[in-house]
Amino acid sequence: MPSTTRQSRFRKVQSFSTDYAPCTITQYVSERSGMQVVVADRQGPKINGYFTLATEIFDDSGAPHTLEHLVFMGSKSFQFKGLLDKLSSRAYSGTNAWTATDHTAYTLETAGWEGFAQVLPVYLEHIILPIITDEGIITEVWHIDGEGNDAGVVYSEMQAVQFRSAEIMDLQARRLMYPKDVGFRYETGGMTEALRVLAPDRIRQFHRDMYQPRNLCLVIVGEADHDDLLQILDDFEESIKNDIPPLDAKFQRPWLESAQPPALKETTVTTAEFPEEDESVGEILIGFFGPNCVDLINTSALNILLTYLCGSSVSILENVLVEKEELASSVTHWWEARPNSVIWLQPTGIATEKLEFVEKRLFELLKEVA
Repeated sequence: MPSTTRQSRFRKVQSFSTDYAPCTITQYVSERSGMQVVVADRQGPKINGYFTLATEIFDDSGAPHTLEHLVFMGSKSFQFKGLLDKLSSRAYSGTNAWTATDHTAYTLETAGWEGFAQVLPVYLEHIILPIITDEGIITEVWHIDGEGNDAGVVYSEMQAVQFRSAEIMDLQARRLMYPKDVGFRYETGGMTEALRVLAPDRIRQFHRDMYQPRNLCLVIVGEADHDDLLQILDDFEESIKNDIPPLDAKFQRPWLESAQPPALKETTVTTAEFPEEDESVGEILIGFFGPNCVDLINTSALNILLTYLCGSSVSILENVLVEKEELASSVTHWWEARPNSVIWLQPTGIATEKLEFVEKRLFELLKEVA
């Protein structure tokens, strides 16, 4: 039966063409499950899919990160590890995923719509209905190997980054900026000591709480067949309707219905030590709360200001601290898009005995510029 003769349960919310690029953006929402779909139609050989869930946790257990790995271990109808990747490779596709502090994203990159359409329902079932087995958790998360060493894919990943200077500074800064009831305070990748005691039921409960269709947004970029897409999604929702909570069931939207970060009451300066053979140099990390990430005017102004301050060797901070006064080897900046966005400045390669002086000197330069 042609898809055009069926009435889709997905309602078109809006559709518009952009004036900055040859692209038309269309948004749909499912009246049955609440799943959101955003299609950016643009010409090109590739179709890119980003299947994103807002994920929030108030501990360092690493449940969001472990779940990202376990999704690829099989689903209700496809109970085999690696099947999704094998199917994708045969459909000229590639899969990947990442865990951020405020979301988890699964990606699908395909040459052409036909391959994308073939993999999409299988991928979505892995996300919504994964088989989270104790054996899979032992393999992917943490176990003791035959030589008595800690092992596991997630554990090894986090062990490689936990004791780096950048990770130690970032975590200590977040502990100072956010109280215990704000999810941005925590290491969603999982601390090694927490991964060793992470219970399987904790991961399964996190999946039940966060991995619901109404908390999922599909972003599809490329030459998509809208009618075919909506039919695939309607059929998929029909196949999972008995396994997901009803749309009127109680659900707390991550981040939106949680406690919001309070303003900082005072400036805090602290020292974080990290393991390093060379103790002659150190780094400085300075964080400020900035404008809301959806405030286009202020965030654009912020990006211009940061480029002016430390965007190149002729910018204020880098020119003075690196080129003229030779106090640091570099000064970098970045900002994290959040309701209360965070602006970071990081001078690096500073002589250990000059760390306090450089921190004061940087604020002197900011006041001079202001």
